Amino acid sequence: MSHSGVLAGLYAGNFAVEISTNNTTWTAVSNANVKIDDVELNRPSGEAFVGGSSDYATITVGKREPVEITLTFLYNEDTNSAANTIFDQFQSTSPRLGVRWSPRGLVSQARAYATSNDGGTTTGLGVITNVTLSALDPNDADPYVAMVTVRTPSLRRYTLGNSPTDLS
Repeated sequence: MSHSGVLAGLYAGNFAVEISTNNTTWTAVSNANVKIDDVELNRPSGEAFVGGSSDYATITVGKREPVEITLTFLYNEDTNSAANTIFDQFQSTSPRLGVRWSPRGLVSQARAYATSNDGGTTTGLGVITNVTLSALDPNDADPYVAMVTVRTPSLRRYTLGNSPTDLS
C-alpha cells in the first residue's frame, strides 16, 4: 500500500555552510570539514490550574528564545582558515558572526537557514558567545578541532534559487 506524504530520509553529507564577519562577504567553510550541532528553537510556556468546568491546565506561550548555533571544524592555521577568522573575530571589540547553511547543499530550490536579527526577514550577524579549542591528548586519535557558538535572536529560513553558486 502506498503512503502519500512519506518523505525519504535526507543524507546531509553534501551540505553547504558559510560564515561572515560583516554580513556582506560570506566565506564557504564546508571544505573546512565543519559540522553544525543540533539547532533548537524554543519558546517558554507557563501554566495555571484555574477553577471552572475544565479538568485541564491553561497553557500560555512566551516569546521565542534566542537560538544557539555551534559549529565544530577541523583546526587549521592557514591565514584565512575558519579557525583564525573565528578566533580573531571573538577577540575583537565586536565579536559577531553570521552563519548560513543548507542541509542539501548548493542545490536548486533547496531550503537554507541563516542567523537573523529581525525575526527571520533578513540575514544578520549573531554574537560569538564561546570558542572552544579541543583538549590536546596524545592518547586521542581524533583530529584536533575547534568549536564556536553563535547566539542569534532568530533564524531566517529561505529557499535557494536555481543553480546556486553560494547561499545568498
